Amino acid sequence: MRNALSMLGNYLTTGVRAVLRHKTHLALNLGGLAIGLAAALLILLFVQHEQGFDRMHPDASSTFRLEQTFIPLEQRFPVTSPAMKALLQDFDARIEVTRLAGFAEDVLIQLEGSPLQIAMTHAFQADANLTDFFQFEVLSGDLQAALRQPNRLALAEHEAIRLFGHSEVLGKQLQLDGSNHQVTAVYRLPAQSHLQLNSLRRLSDEVNAHPLPMNTVYSYVKLPGGLDLEAFLAHFTEQVNAQAYQGQSMMALQLQPLTSIHLHSNLSFEMKVNGSASTVGIGLLLAALLLLVAGINFINMSTARAGQRAKEVGVRKTLGASRWQLFAQFMLESLLIAAAAGLLALVLVELLLPWFSGLVNRPLALSYLGAFGGLTLATVLTTGLLAGVYPALFISAFDAKKVLSGDFQRGSTAIWLRKGLLVLQGAIAIGLLVATAVLQQQLQLLQQQDTGYQRDARLLVHNIANEQLFWAEQQGLLSSLQRIEGVQNASMLDMQLTDTISQAMSIQLPGQTEDTSLPPIPQLGTGFAIVQTAGFTLLAGRDFSSDYQSDWYQQHDGQATAAAIITETLARRAGFDTPADAIGQQWLLQDYLPLTVTVVGVVADVQVGAATRQPEPLLLICGRSPMNIGHILLQLDPRQAMQSRLQIEQLLTERLQRQDIRLSWLQDDYSALYQNQQRQGTVIAIFATLAIALTCVGLFGLAAFSAEQRSREVAMRKVLGASPFSLVNLLANEYLKLMAISAMLAIPGTYLALDAWLAGFSVRVEQSPWLYVLAAGITFAICWCTVAALAWQVAGRKPAMVLRQY
Repeated sequence: MRNALSMLGNYLTTGVRAVLRHKTHLALNLGGLAIGLAAALLILLFVQHEQGFDRMHPDASSTFRLEQTFIPLEQRFPVTSPAMKALLQDFDARIEVTRLAGFAEDVLIQLEGSPLQIAMTHAFQADANLTDFFQFEVLSGDLQAALRQPNRLALAEHEAIRLFGHSEVLGKQLQLDGSNHQVTAVYRLPAQSHLQLNSLRRLSDEVNAHPLPMNTVYSYVKLPGGLDLEAFLAHFTEQVNAQAYQGQSMMALQLQPLTSIHLHSNLSFEMKVNGSASTVGIGLLLAALLLLVAGINFINMSTARAGQRAKEVGVRKTLGASRWQLFAQFMLESLLIAAAAGLLALVLVELLLPWFSGLVNRPLALSYLGAFGGLTLATVLTTGLLAGVYPALFISAFDAKKVLSGDFQRGSTAIWLRKGLLVLQGAIAIGLLVATAVLQQQLQLLQQQDTGYQRDARLLVHNIANEQLFWAEQQGLLSSLQRIEGVQNASMLDMQLTDTISQAMSIQLPGQTEDTSLPPIPQLGTGFAIVQTAGFTLLAGRDFSSDYQSDWYQQHDGQATAAAIITETLARRAGFDTPADAIGQQWLLQDYLPLTVTVVGVVADVQVGAATRQPEPLLLICGRSPMNIGHILLQLDPRQAMQSRLQIEQLLTERLQRQDIRLSWLQDDYSALYQNQQRQGTVIAIFATLAIALTCVGLFGLAAFSAEQRSREVAMRKVLGASPFSLVNLLANEYLKLMAISAMLAIPGTYLALDAWLAGFSVRVEQSPWLYVLAAGITFAICWCTVAALAWQVAGRKPAMVLRQY
């Protein structure tokens, strides 16, 4: 044991001396590994955070969210009918179900002593067994009382602070839905949860009574083991279609595992903006690439410098050292450098973590005693072992006799390995350059995509009660807004243009039967002047106008009438050759009352939501909305937009007696649709730059060694009349040839990978060949400049001084 410890001590001493002997080599290896490790650790910290969502909840692995795909809309939604609970438990009493209601609207409340109303966002009603499904940290009070008793309310800690200025709010009273509610609990949800529940109260009898076609709740289920999920879903899909949709194939049920919601279920009506599995996958790929590039640098520079340690190996073998003892020595040196780089990397991670957390919009935190500490140690050791194993095998295999006799020739294997690894680095650099450029082009295309409506200087006022919009007999609020200086037009709609249409109506055309009628068409309720306000492109007919009172939705004698505007695609599907042919047509819609709409206008197709799918046909109905809330859309004079916004907010506060009117620019709402893609683009751009920088570090180290080895050749050529520029090209040409091979390898693989990624967009950029040429050119230029800087220095030496050393 003592001999083993003594041997280990000798190895450490020798290793430290050997590492410190070549300071430039050490600095390049240490700096490259530290930067690569720091970047990889930051990415892995983000990935670990994203993959940890919802795993803390009880029985998370056996909990699912019930979701529906509505076939006519070709969209999937995370909401179902409250009546599904009874159907599920009638099928199997072992199935546990909990429900959350409240996704569609803000809830207006009044605090004691205040005449103004305040909107509570993400205010939910819930079943009493909610705590059996999700982990809550109850800070004070009794959460179960709020979920079981009427007129009780539980507040999230941050919501209590927003409303009252502090979290000591037990017993506080507030008015909600016309009655006083008492705060009985304050809670905190885990940060890594897809839930955003700012307040909770008992699920009302009204929601419980909703019929099967009304989808107003999130349903979470725990299923017993041994259940055939495909048969289970097929059974309930058939049952719901039969009971709610007269046997038509209108919907299909799906189960989304609780632990995959955050990364795999970025649907409309999610409580939070979820993460992205592709972002996590790209992050893991970048981390692997950065570690690979750093490891390649280490291997290349270690094998390139092997000749300088050949005599050391020969002497030690002559004195009786075995190959495996030498292998252990060199592996220990590799691990020492990796450990030092790991410590330096952790310093960089600590310094960069606040910036990186803001970049990925996640509250990342370091915990060295937890999983991240183990991950860091494993990453450092793995990097040190993998990067050091080949140099250790290569150096320890030197033949002592040849080394000491001066007959030592460097093996061609190491040279080809260095060239191969440098080719791989160049291919990675070219691929990342192209990927960064294509991603930025695609994001720019999405931002500039023609959506069929104008986004500039459009202001949206969120969540106004429909009784003050669609259900009002007079449009007094909009008239007041239009009198504000700088307001050019005002209208309203019951769904946001950057959201997803959640309503559809069946249309029966003249001369058609129910069997030949159009499938349910997405529908949007709007006010007067919607075409002008939203900036739709009018192809035929006119806008909704207050000059035509018959445009507004009206009920009489058990029937209803309204004016409608349709999109170009819907006009074609209805069989009209030109948009003008549809004007004046009367269609019958299946509503709570038979609704006859008169088509008064046709507009170009409108892209509702993100441009990841094709625009769908759309029906706009004037004055009709089944929703409880609506939104006001205002077109402002760009020169007075900010001043007008302040006046609008002040007027709405006074008229609606609201304390926290929420307004947003339509352009900002549209940009927010692509925040996952924007995050991908930023992360790829930053770490692609790092990968290229690390490649330059490795190239610098190899070029410095190569230039030093060929300094005698350079001196002799200079004596024979070679110019400094020709000598620079002589040394750089070898690396440029390797970069050319890199380009040939990188281009096809990068093209296929990007083509698969772009396939997920309905509107996509075309990959230009010139982009690949430019990326290869940039890589060549970086390579030439890096090598040329060192080669020029060698070429500038006096030949006599160089030749005298040999």
